[in-house]
Amino acid sequence: MSMSHKAFAFDWNAFDDDLAPILLAALDADDGAELAEFIDQERERLTDPYNGDPLPADWRGLLEGGDVQELADFALTRYYRVREEHGIGPAWLGLSEVLTDDQLRPLLGAPFGAGDRLLDPGRLGAYFQSPEMVRASLTALAGVTAEEVRSFQELLAACTAAQLGVYVTF
Repeated sequence: MSMSHKAFAFDWNAFDDDLAPILLAALDADDGAELAEFIDQERERLTDPYNGDPLPADWRGLLEGGDVQELADFALTRYYRVREEHGIGPAWLGLSEVLTDDQLRPLLGAPFGAGDRLLDPGRLGAYFQSPEMVRASLTALAGVTAEEVRSFQELLAACTAAQLGVYVTF
């Protein structure tokens, strides 16, 4: 299985106000009922997390298992644009040979959740950066000249200017 680093501009502040408490409770209880309610209420502002198409009224038919992770994947689209991806892609795996640990950490962010109940819709890792973390990541990566990182650096600069966060997933 190939690990592809995907990164998106993310409306961290709106997420933190709206979905974060619901998502934390869902992860803690392993119960997606409130997430499904959120999706129903926000459906017109959500997209299919796999192709970015508008989420249809019969969105439940798109679910494979309907667990908390999959529901969260759909709910998160309220805060980012699926089709506007600026990650490193499969080059991620080779960067550990080129970059230091201090340069690799800003390419991720922090996991979301508590203890062993973390958000991980793709089951390969999911990370978030608040607007403050984005600014710090941009500074930490300022001297990195690896071509593979350029698109991510541009994302960080745009998010810093717009006071947005970043969502990274594999």
